[in-house]
This record gives sequence, structure tokens and C-alpha cells, in this order.
Amino acid sequence: MFFRSALTSLLLIFLSSCQDKKTQPIDTTLDSKAIVKEKPAAVHPVRINHKNAVDFLTNYGKEHLENKVLIETDFGNIEIELYEETPLHRANFIHIVKRGFLNTTSFYRVAKGFVIQGGNSDGWEMSRLKRKIGDFQIPAEFNDKLKHNYGAVAMARLWKANPEKKSSPWEFYIVVDPKGAHHLNGEHTIIGRVIKGMDVAEKINLVEVDKSEWPVNDVYMKASIID
Repeated sequence: MFFRSALTSLLLIFLSSCQDKKTQPIDTTLDSKAIVKEKPAAVHPVRINHKNAVDFLTNYGKEHLENKVLIETDFGNIEIELYEETPLHRANFIHIVKRGFLNTTSFYRVAKGFVIQGGNSDGWEMSRLKRKIGDFQIPAEFNDKLKHNYGAVAMARLWKANPEKKSSPWEFYIVVDPKGAHHLNGEHTIIGRVIKGMDVAEKINLVEVDKSEWPVNDVYMKASIID
């Protein structure tokens, strides 16, 4: 009798123990840790230098096919079409627009009856972003079909110690002389043309300037991609 009673008690304890295990929540701590994946490292834009500039711009140009840029100023808007014939320069201009670089700059040089030149300023934000993007120049992409006609857009460059006539990646100018500026053909790479807003460029060309052709009142710009 005692044996049966003891056996019955043990059976009840066993069943109770099984029931407790079924009703307890499953511990997924170890499983969760097993499937947690490491967060990917933050992706930082490539800093461009003299060695990787061509490769970077070539690849960037293949991925970013836009060729129209809107320049907004207090005098109105200027629309620029970039040429496919100068692919490195097109890619670079699209790149600096998308990085917001031109939004930190102004038309800092106004040569009366000749050109308006932008892509620079005395602001710290411009200098900070320039360092972030990189330090490089763009190989010249001269094309006999592209001339410094009225409305031409071209890149500035260093004249000293630059026999290959490489372009600045930042500073550009627009020809406002109705006769053009053909003495600059073969000296600066032409990257595009103004397709709308030459009246705005001419208004900017009329602003008051100092002896260095720097406008007395800053002519700031904002740039964005149209297409």
C-alpha cells in the first residue's frame, strides 16, 4: 500500500514538473544573440585626391547621368546644360552640386563685359566642405567643337605650374561678352552653356565691384540638379 502511494506521489511530481516546463516562456536569449548581426560600418564618401580623381569621376559619371543644373541667385535663376563631350567635368560638377558645395559659395568675381566667376567665397563652411570632398584637379578635356561663345560655361584653373592646364574642381565662369571670349579656347575646359537666364548673368555683371573685381555686396548662389 505504501509502495503504491509513494509511486503515485512520484508520478504526480513528474507530471507537475513537465507541466511547469511547458507553461514557462522559452528563453530565447541565446538564440537571439546567435542571430544578431553586426551593424555595417558607416559609409563615408570617398575623399578625392590627385591619384584617384579620374577613376572616381569616371565611375561617378556612369552612375549619375544628369546634365542640367539650376543656379539660384537674388537676381534670378540661371539654367546650365553640361556637355557629354567633357565627361569628367560633367561628373565633377554634378558631384559638387549634389554635395551642396556651391551653396556655400558666391559669384566672387565680376569682370565687366567679360565673365562672371563663381564657386568660391570667404566663408568657413566652404573651406570645411572643400577639405571634406578632397584636394585634386581635373585633367583638361579640350574639344575643338566647344568654343568660348556668349553663354559658355567653363572651369577656372591655375596658370602657374600647370602645364597640363588642369581645371579647378570648384570655380567656374560664364561668358557674358556678346562676342565671346575666344582667346580662352584651348586654355580652359568648357563644360556647358547657359540655356536660360543669361539676362540674370548680365544683371550680375552690372553689380558694383572693388578694384579686385570682387562684388561690394556678395552674390550668393544655390545650386540643384534639374535633370
